Amino acid sequence: MAKRRGFTLVELLVVIAIIALLMSILMPALNRARELGRRAVCLGNLKQLALAWVMYADENGGNLVNGRAGRDRIGPDPYDPTQTIVTEKAWVGALRPTPTQTEQVQKRILREGALWPYAKIPKVFKCPAGQVGHMLTYSMVDAMNGVRRPLTAQNQVWANNRADLTKANTRIVFIDEGRIRGRLTNNNNESYRVWYDRAQWGSAPSIRHRDGMTVSFADAHSVYWKWKGLDTIQFGKDGTVNVAPNTSEGFMDLEKMQRAVYGRLGY
Repeated sequence: MAKRRGFTLVELLVVIAIIALLMSILMPALNRARELGRRAVCLGNLKQLALAWVMYADENGGNLVNGRAGRDRIGPDPYDPTQTIVTEKAWVGALRPTPTQTEQVQKRILREGALWPYAKIPKVFKCPAGQVGHMLTYSMVDAMNGVRRPLTAQNQVWANNRADLTKANTRIVFIDEGRIRGRLTNNNNESYRVWYDRAQWGSAPSIRHRDGMTVSFADAHSVYWKWKGLDTIQFGKDGTVNVAPNTSEGFMDLEKMQRAVYGRLGY
């Protein structure tokens, strides 16, 4: 009887090499496809949150929801004692990752937020690319009834009613920040900061989506921005805060963000 001939070692190695080559060609394409899918879901989430934000304002005389996560407002404005703030429930509570807060606890805190009646799905509050254990990856910007920073409280464009806004399709409300300040500490979460009166980032730019950021606007549409400046991307990778760009492309990125947050530049 003739003996059946098996694979030689050389043939086996050639097959393995071909498979490895095919995988190296296909993996980048698969990663891009997965990122596009995550980005599409993220944009959908941001749109739903913006719609919830609009519905809240419509049912409250145009007043904007408290944009500072985890901190209800009551009593005088801390940066302008002559102004009294009507009691405002925060749009979400102060969320932190496990084991500080379990997923069940974080969902309960989401339900306690002012926007929950308009967006009753926990997944809406988190980008699918978010870190495991984090139920919130989105922030509202300072200018949308968020934190009034003491150094610019008197002159920055800070809206607390939809009547304060012009060209709603150009004004950012939510961003996929990826990291929420205070998330890893005992501090309350805040709102996303970019300076109004100087050419300087406040919070680090978000680069979660292939060196870009997803945002939604006051008219409830959402878009993806790809950063142009290498310095912008590096600031995002390092988590650098309160820093000025050092390239012309970086200044373009910063000004684009500032105009979208405040409607104009303050310097």
